[in-house]
Amino acid sequence: MTVALAGALDLIAQAGGGLVEGYPHIPGEKRLSSQFLYNGTRAVYARAGFDFVRPQGMKNTVMRRIVAPA
Repeated sequence: MTVALAGALDLIAQAGGGLVEGYPHIPGEKRLSSQFLYNGTRAVYARAGFDFVRPQGMKNTVMRRIVAPA
């Protein structure tokens, strides 16, 4: 997920940048199958420079980042 997110951010920068919004999952105490983490986790997005905006539903969040043009 980390590599995919970095690649997407690079493509967005090459296309002129802008506001990027993601909806990462917040894993709970129970171990989850990777099929439930297809959109990444909040920690992955935070390491990529995204800021927490708000919760969305029970297990997801809204996170945003401005990507500068390349």
